[in-house]
Amino acid sequence: MLQRFCFVFLLLFPFFVGNAQHRIDPSRMNYLFSPKPNSIIYRDTLYKGSQEFKVLFLRTMDDDLIRLYDKHQSNKIWGTILNFAGAIGIVTGIKLAGDANTKTAGWITTGTSFLSTIAGAYLTTSSQRNLALAVALFNQRHNKVSAGIGFSPNGVGLAFNF
Repeated sequence: MLQRFCFVFLLLFPFFVGNAQHRIDPSRMNYLFSPKPNSIIYRDTLYKGSQEFKVLFLRTMDDDLIRLYDKHQSNKIWGTILNFAGAIGIVTGIKLAGDANTKTAGWITTGTSFLSTIAGAYLTTSSQRNLALAVALFNQRHNKVSAGIGFSPNGVGLAFNF
């Protein structure tokens, strides 16, 4: 009984330690984890999808950011392809495994399709990780606060650039 309880507790533990809300810092770029579409909030603007991310990262002319964005795109595309192929292969393999003449081929197809689905899920997760790394790198390199004193005919002013 104790072993079952420990097993269930270890299985469900990651769900107990998560936070329900994501803090959004208005002075930084924020990546919102979501299955579809990925979203970035930066300077009160919501960026959705790869075309808007591309413009946002290309504007910086930072090779590391562009490389992480490209890795995100390629992993996302290949992950989607492998997931789709795996889902179709699993259905086909189960259908083939039901027939006595193609039982072995059906199980082989089901197994390889399952592995394809696992690889696709890994690539999709890796693509989200690359985008989160790109956001963290952007905040580290390109989010500097500066202050300056300005003069005008009406007086002296203090300006903050975020």
